[in-house]
Amino acid sequence: MPSRLRPDPSDAPMARSLLTVAAVIIILAGMRVAQPILVPCLLALFLAVVTAPAVRWLVNWKVPVSVAIGLVVALVFGALYVIGSLVATSADDFFQRLPEYEESLEDGLDYMRERLPWLAGDLRSSLQSLAPPDSFIGFAGRLFSGVGSILLALALTVFILIFMLNEAQSLPEKVRRALGDSFDMAFARRFSRSVQRYLVIKCLVSAITGLAVWALIKLMGVDYPILWGTFAFVMNFIPNIGSLIAAVPPMFLATVQLGLPGLLISGLGFGAINAVIGNLLEPRLMGRSLDLSTLVVFISLVFWGWLLGPVGALLAVPLTVVVKIGLEIYPKSRWLAVLLSQ
Repeated sequence: MPSRLRPDPSDAPMARSLLTVAAVIIILAGMRVAQPILVPCLLALFLAVVTAPAVRWLVNWKVPVSVAIGLVVALVFGALYVIGSLVATSADDFFQRLPEYEESLEDGLDYMRERLPWLAGDLRSSLQSLAPPDSFIGFAGRLFSGVGSILLALALTVFILIFMLNEAQSLPEKVRRALGDSFDMAFARRFSRSVQRYLVIKCLVSAITGLAVWALIKLMGVDYPILWGTFAFVMNFIPNIGSLIAAVPPMFLATVQLGLPGLLISGLGFGAINAVIGNLLEPRLMGRSLDLSTLVVFISLVFWGWLLGPVGALLAVPLTVVVKIGLEIYPKSRWLAVLLSQ
């Protein structure tokens, strides 16, 4: 009689690993399918973490919770509506005037051809190969269509944000009642404070960067300072490469409008802004412990952008930093946080 086959105990770890990988793939596929729901939820969660201190401050001053939440939400989305309207108007006007800027660039190249014919010819071919107008317009159109998809989700985001801010007032007590006193509330509080501190400081530093870029472009007399200031605010959430991306369009426009002095002044201005804010102010407020390696930043942009679209690319680094904070606070996973850091 043949002996019954028995499972090899050494196959158990491999089976668990395969099940874990399969579960992760299924979860990621589900998240990609549920993108229309996840995007407003993530935006609302991001705004809830940033605005919760303001709600708490108003409640401490004896303002009713519902009134405090209403005031904060109205202020946030009122500011977003005003800025979004100005940016949309500037972007539309910018795209309409692109042929005019192209003509000015051609005039500048013609002037250079008379003085330095060999340099003008090489410069023309380089510009046409690197940034032809059609490809630039297509890229910019995709960028602002992504912003438009964010704006379309704001209505749902408002309601989710209101409910999140309301639930945040009683969440610690609910967690304690649900999980009992054995649950490590100290870990949860440290994680919540660290995430909140990071997001609030990052928003503050990004706002300062946007205002500095707006002031620079305004003082130089270059068109659309609100558009480029807002672009710098958004790109500042991407460390290392975000500031470089934000500097290219306004420097190009400054060169077209003001010539070589515009290029030099805008280059020096952006260099000074990034040196003061990126290398002095932000590290002092944030601390070096939250820095991510350049490779991790690039992979997070690709991964979250693929998973959640333009919003995922925008929130890629904050989401990755949140994961790093959780790994860093918990002792058994701290080694993973070290691998993600610079």
